[in-house]
Amino acid sequence: MKAVILDVGGVLLVPHFDTVAPALEPFEVSVDAASAERAHFYGALALDEAPYDQPDTGLYIPAYLEGLGVAPEDRPLAGERLRAAWSVPNLDVWRQQVRGSMVGLRKLADSDVKLGIISNSDGSVEEQLRRGRICQIGEGFGVPVLAIIDSGVVGVAKPAAEIFRHALDPLGVEPEQALYVGDTRRYDVRGARAAGLVPVHFDPYELCPEPNDHAHVVTLSDVETLVREDG
Repeated sequence: MKAVILDVGGVLLVPHFDTVAPALEPFEVSVDAASAERAHFYGALALDEAPYDQPDTGLYIPAYLEGLGVAPEDRPLAGERLRAAWSVPNLDVWRQQVRGSMVGLRKLADSDVKLGIISNSDGSVEEQLRRGRICQIGEGFGVPVLAIIDSGVVGVAKPAAEIFRHALDPLGVEPEQALYVGDTRRYDVRGARAAGLVPVHFDPYELCPEPNDHAHVVTLSDVETLVREDG
């Protein structure tokens, strides 16, 4: 493989636990970095379990709360409080780094594979990555990448195949020469396949019910192994 393109939400960043804990304080649940990260993947699984021809609105937060251990009878009110806490720009919410992902990203950079980013976001993902010193186009405090594609900027979102071309062109590779790493089947596996890329499901808690359908990794460091194996 000549290139690795990464999702942001659920691969590099998740909602920060300090945006969650105050909202859920009345419900006597413990919210820390580890539990907030795990809850995100329960939310992602809920998105995947819904039929693809149905909108995903309202699916993530109830499953996120379930992942945190919020009692079923408390979830409607807890959901309202969490939605209110998250009704701010993505920059203020999606800023907790996924454990181990910076180590994995640096390993990929050291392997000389071409790197890019594709994210469904609100136009702020490039700034978010820069602020977190995760990556940027060219040199900087983070890992240098060749493209950062934000659906809010380019006007097309995953799983549409068109968004992947926005990253492939600046990387200078054909679709079959690139891995795309994302945390959902609904948007990432499905979209990458439609565009001809090789999908890799980032699934650190091994929740995916289709382990034989596509490649999986539990840490971003595992992606570097896939790159080596594929030459």
